[in-house]
Amino acid sequence: MSSSLLGDYLQFLRSPDLTPPPRPYSLKQVIIQSLRLYSLHLLVLLVVGVLIGQIIDEGDSLLPDLFNEIPAEILFLFAVVAAPIVEELLFRLPLRGSLFNLGFSSSLFLGLGLVGFTPLRGAVLMLIVVVLTSLNLQLWRLRPPSRAIAQFYQRFPRLIFYTLTVLFGAVHITNYGTQVWLFLPLLVLPQVIIGLLFGFVRVRYGFAWAIGLHAFHNGCLLLPVFCLQLWGSAQLQQQGLENLDLNTLAWGDQLLMAGVGLYFMGGLILCIVTAWGLVREGRKKTTH
Repeated sequence: MSSSLLGDYLQFLRSPDLTPPPRPYSLKQVIIQSLRLYSLHLLVLLVVGVLIGQIIDEGDSLLPDLFNEIPAEILFLFAVVAAPIVEELLFRLPLRGSLFNLGFSSSLFLGLGLVGFTPLRGAVLMLIVVVLTSLNLQLWRLRPPSRAIAQFYQRFPRLIFYTLTVLFGAVHITNYGTQVWLFLPLLVLPQVIIGLLFGFVRVRYGFAWAIGLHAFHNGCLLLPVFCLQLWGSAQLQQQGLENLDLNTLAWGDQLLMAGVGLYFMGGLILCIVTAWGLVREGRKKTTH
């Protein structure tokens, strides 16, 4: 095992091990290690994001319209609370092999699919929810061991880890219009990259930490949007960040945009410094 954090992470990506229990790190250690790895991923996501922006037009993404239509409070609850919990339950909970984990994730996936199935409404849908809930409560209460699941996870950890990571990325293709789905591998690459980190954190530190880092990630990316919706004028919200003309903005909007600029610049500098320290530490411990 490598003696550096980056070395441990890269070793995990080369050969994921999903069987050991989470390591007994302190709260401070988990936070520091997670954020150090996150800073490196954020820089990679920035490069990929710029590349995506050169290939597709702004209108190909459905997110700007969605952000404009949803109030800031609802957007916060959905993106920073609901989405991390649901997505981690779907794609990171099954990284630990058990009947409950697999059953709960499968039930949640089935339930979300049935919600959008028009013929199922009312009592039928409620009955399905009650049955699935009852089965999962039984699995949670009994927690029956399964040798077949344990053997499968021991034999195919790489297949399990990367399949769930790619599926996590693939579901985000719905952020774009169908006309650009030809670029699917590139469009979902940011989610796949950050999904690798979420999976590592889930296995190394525990499931709750994966949810926390996911929520932190969404919150960091959407904080400027929240600020624009809460404190920006109607003119600023209509222009957006892409078509911004500072000369036509009121002083309050200019001050807000200055704060957003400092947020981006400060975050970028912090990520560069932290990521460089992480890489330098890994290189130093590798050579010794």
